[in-house]
This record gives sequence, structure tokens and C-alpha cells, in this order.
Amino acid sequence: MTGSPHIVVIGSGLAGYGVLRELRKLAPDARLTLVTQDDGHFYSKPALSTALAKGKVADTLVTTAAEKMATQLKLDLRAGRVVEAIDRQDKAVLTTGGPIFYDRLVLALGAEPIRPPIEGDAAHRAMAVNSLDHYRDFREKLPDGARVLIMGSGLVGTEFANDLAATGYRPVVVDMLGHPLAQLVPADVGSSIRDALSEKGVEWHLGRKVMAIHKTDGGIRAELDDGMEIEAAAVLSAVGLRPNVQLAQDAGLDVGRGIRVDQTGRTSDPDIFAIGDCAEYPSGLAAYVTPIMAAARAIAPSALGTPTDIRFPPLSVQVKTTACPVVLLPAPQGVAGNWEEAANDSMGLKYLFRDSDGAVRGYVFTQEYCQERMDMDRALSEQLAGVAA
Repeated sequence: MTGSPHIVVIGSGLAGYGVLRELRKLAPDARLTLVTQDDGHFYSKPALSTALAKGKVADTLVTTAAEKMATQLKLDLRAGRVVEAIDRQDKAVLTTGGPIFYDRLVLALGAEPIRPPIEGDAAHRAMAVNSLDHYRDFREKLPDGARVLIMGSGLVGTEFANDLAATGYRPVVVDMLGHPLAQLVPADVGSSIRDALSEKGVEWHLGRKVMAIHKTDGGIRAELDDGMEIEAAAVLSAVGLRPNVQLAQDAGLDVGRGIRVDQTGRTSDPDIFAIGDCAEYPSGLAAYVTPIMAAARAIAPSALGTPTDIRFPPLSVQVKTTACPVVLLPAPQGVAGNWEEAANDSMGLKYLFRDSDGAVRGYVFTQEYCQERMDMDRALSEQLAGVAA
């Protein structure tokens, strides 16, 4: 392609802005257009689950206003535009504000909250907090000191329970699995998180399921599968996220759990890339901040015509539970192995996930052992580099 390409990015989250930053560094003169159905303000989505304890409201979570982002990155910002379709033949994004033609297209569509089937006349009141607008809505409906029902005890549900309890609210967590973070950590770690949060006032109903949510004068009444009823002022749904693939699917792109991409972030269409929560990399889905930044650094040169492989560092996660600090590197998807206890003492817990060859492929550290995260990530990076070599 001669001259600077016109690159259109759909989505103004960390993935969209992350790739735009990298593009602008590499190509000062490229035409960059950002299309978003939101207002385009930049903020940290992980900060939503710790905002209460930090005294933040929706407006103070914005780190950079949309207009400033557009000026800094020399973008053509098309905010408040819904993308209705991608015309791959004419290389155009069809939006509610008219078509936008592209040379390269980057899909940073994120993921949407999974909505479990629930009966009752207040089932629609189960709020998922996955954006700034969701958070604003949630905060406005929350009376001080209120009881809040949280459906789900994965990362988001557990972090919100910690944040609400730390600020005088009374969280009640319901989850079908037996302990918090059950898909990420061994049972002993889950139990220690549960106990630490119980001491802060979190009420747990594990191995249980919300069947129905009914309206009451003061909020809602939830019915569990064992017949128990829970009254609360608000309901937070944190049962997980599903990659946004509909737009890509409608355009005929290859889609699995996410939008399938190769090692350079390219989809089944050579002129379209995908990044972030909507993308399914060769190694699987990779949410969180670290993989997004790593992918952006490779997708930008790839979209500009220099195919570059995405190199993910160990994708460790800090769980923002101040009552029981946890860092973890999830066991890789589809890898056989076992968790082994490496320490259980006054400093906390330490578990290592070993594959069938005995190699460490994941870990969970709590309390003071969290300080070992950087050394462990470095060691695992070197191990990965050795395998690749």
C-alpha cells in the first residue's frame, strides 16, 4: 500500500485506544479514525470494582476526556455512532452516521455481560457494571449502607464484594460454585478469601443459584434454589462476560468463542484485525490489561504492513481484594496438571500449578507472598523464552 493507510478502529476501551497510541507512534501521518457508540472518554475499566473505597464517582473515573484523546492522538473521533455492519467488499464500516471507508480495520469490541435466565418481575434490575455508564447507574441507585446482592464470585464479583464491604455496604454473594474465584484458584485459597471477606461483613451463599428476583417496596427480594429469600436494595450481576462477536459474525469473519485471529492479530480477512476481550488468539481468550497492551504493540505494525507476532508475557493478575491480597497466573487453558501447595503459614498461601512434565505453568500467592509476583513472572518469562528458542 502506497502512502499512509486509513485505519479505522471500532471501540474506545483500553484495547481501542491502546492500538491507536501504538499506531500514532509508528505512523505520525496515518489517518486514524475511532468509531464508538460511547462518548469516547478514556478510563480504566478495572478501576470500576475499586471506585467506592477510593471515593470515586463515574465522572472522576475519567482519566482523559474524549476531545483531549482525539487531539493528542490526532484522531477523527466519531463518538455516539453505532456500527451496524461491516461491508468487507467495499471496505466500509456502516454506522448510524453514514459509511466510513477504511484500508485497515481494527475491531476492539470488548465483551458483554452474560445474563443468566432468571424469573420474576425484577429480574431486569440485575445490573452488570461493565462500563462508566453502567457504574453511574449502579451508584445512583445505591442508598448508603444498603444491602447489595452480588450474583457471581469470580474476579469482578469478589472485587465488588470487597469494595462494597470496605465502604459500609452489606454485600451478599451468591454463586453456584463452592468457593470464590473457583475457576482460578484452589479451594484453600478460595476459602481464605471467603473468610477474610466474611470478617469484613460479606455474607456468602455458595453452591446456590438465584432463581427469581421480585420487586419489593425497598428494592428486591431474591429467591434461591434452596428456597431461601434474600432482600436487598440492588442486584449486581457478575456472572461473567461473553466476547462481542456479532458484528464480525455478520460480516462472515471466522468466529469461535471470540473473533479468531492469528499470531499477528489478523482475522480471517487480511485487512481486519481484532484485539482485547473480543479476540480469540491462538492461545485462547486473553482479557485483562497486560495482554491488551502486548497485542497493541504487535497489531499496530501489522496493520501498517509489517506483520509482527504478538508476544504475551506471563499474564498474571492482581485480585483487588484488600481484605485478602491475591496475585495469580491462571493455569493455561487445556493443559493437564495439578495445583500443589508450596506454603501455608503466617505469610499466607502459595500454590504452584505444575503440568504433567512437572513444569510450573501457573501460581496463586496470597498476603505477603504477593511480593514474589515479579520474580515469579520473570522466571516464567525466561522459561517460556527457553522453550521458544
